[in-house]
Amino acid sequence: MGARVHTRHPWGDAAVLLAGLLLLTLTVCSDSDRKESADRPKSDPPVESVASPASRPNVLWVVWDTVRADRMSLYGHSKPTTPLLEEWAKGARVYDDCTSTASSTTPSHAAMFTGLLPSEHRANNQHSHLDDELTTVAERFQQTGYQTYLFSANPHISSTENFQQGFDVTEHPWDPQYFSEALEIVRGKISERDRSSDLPQKLRDAKSKPWNIKACGELTQRAALDWLGRRGSTQPFFMFLNYMEAHRPFIPEEKYRRRVMTPQQVDRSYEIDRSWIPMWSYCFRMREYSSEELEVMAATYDATLAELDELFHNLLGALEAAGHLEDTIIVLTSDHGEHLGEHHLLDHQYTLYNPVLRMPLVVHYPKRFSPGRDGRPVVNFDLFPTLLELAGIDPPAGWTSRAVSLLSAPETRSRVAEYPAALAPPFNAVQMQYPDFNPRPWQRTLRALLSGDYKYIWASDGNHELYNVRQDPAELQNLAGRSAQAERLAAELEAIVKTMNRPAGAAQPTRPLSREELERLAALGYVDLPSASSNAADPADDSDEQ
Repeated sequence: MGARVHTRHPWGDAAVLLAGLLLLTLTVCSDSDRKESADRPKSDPPVESVASPASRPNVLWVVWDTVRADRMSLYGHSKPTTPLLEEWAKGARVYDDCTSTASSTTPSHAAMFTGLLPSEHRANNQHSHLDDELTTVAERFQQTGYQTYLFSANPHISSTENFQQGFDVTEHPWDPQYFSEALEIVRGKISERDRSSDLPQKLRDAKSKPWNIKACGELTQRAALDWLGRRGSTQPFFMFLNYMEAHRPFIPEEKYRRRVMTPQQVDRSYEIDRSWIPMWSYCFRMREYSSEELEVMAATYDATLAELDELFHNLLGALEAAGHLEDTIIVLTSDHGEHLGEHHLLDHQYTLYNPVLRMPLVVHYPKRFSPGRDGRPVVNFDLFPTLLELAGIDPPAGWTSRAVSLLSAPETRSRVAEYPAALAPPFNAVQMQYPDFNPRPWQRTLRALLSGDYKYIWASDGNHELYNVRQDPAELQNLAGRSAQAERLAAELEAIVKTMNRPAGAAQPTRPLSREELERLAALGYVDLPSASSNAADPADDSDEQ
């Protein structure tokens, strides 16, 4: 491989989407989220005999949750957001044209774990559970003799939503053994003058819930080292780590803010109200942020990347010093990006524009990947067949997918991304503040087809879009009404949809949420928790995403 390679309708009535709140289930944290595979109802096949364990590489797979490539200096951003990564990546393969299969956590992680598109694995805003009949990449590694470990700071990537499949051990910062330390780490990052969200108050509250403590990446390193140190085995390992520093509400320490922001911007970053109701109201065009406020928000996001850059550097240094990186495939990517005011949007819902789809992807494994920049069109779920191939492991029986191994990625390729279910609770939350708000324009599902210079976005409400992303990377000039390309790409997308592999099995049935589940949703921002005597729940002002 050379230094530069230029190389391979739709869903139902929108009204159904408002039922999404009742389908956000199975998100309750257990007292301990460490699960042994023997506890799972799925019966695993016996361990397969492949190459000897000593001859197979370890895998370290790191996801920077909510990180978009174009804000990283590795990908040309003018601010020094990732200088340490840039230096390390000189010995790695950097993919310049990587997209995600989805714009939010649950469908994207499920795609990476299964090698299937969201319409195929069916985990999304309305069905957040990863179904048992799906075989994950971790299960394939586990079945062939690997020891497997997951540490996730994202509450959705946990056993409560069945994402622990195939992991011998799953851990999180809210687990009892980490909770107190995690809480102190997050509290220590928040300035006393921070008025940008209600998180500081939640963390001061004696009743603070564990799912408010996501940005504590220092713990990830210690937990990973502890697990590697205690596993006491010569078996190779498969390790998946999720970092949440770049996810709203953005609480980087001031030292990171000062690296990428002016002193005035640092001061303003603590003042601008970025809590959920103002943010959703902006997305739904019921209120405005000034250009200066949006610039400060974007700069604060940049500061979270500077923090991630240092965390990743420290992680690799600690693992190498402990002797854990010998013959190890190291992957760094993201699940989705973040809008920072583009298209009048913040967060990463209701959209398939470039800010949420363009991903970083860096692979370090000199045995098979020569260092350099790679311009071929790839997708983050291509890691599923890639990692299996590198380890000499066959994919699951009967597995078919549009994912391709990075070892044989083609020069040209059509790629699909999906927004399969709209997040409903923000609609009610904003309507409480603005009774005249009409949510219909956002109550829709989306599919995008990226082919050559063009990107076609199919929308369930008929408002389709077409962009020449080479000439118009900001996607500002919709060509759908004036180009034969729209008809061609629409037909190609329809043909792809007809061939999508849909594994057997039904989605989880709708059921009322328990009080404990409502508490978790309230902490993540999906609902505003009612009083204990109330049976109703209203959407709220502080959230995570699916």
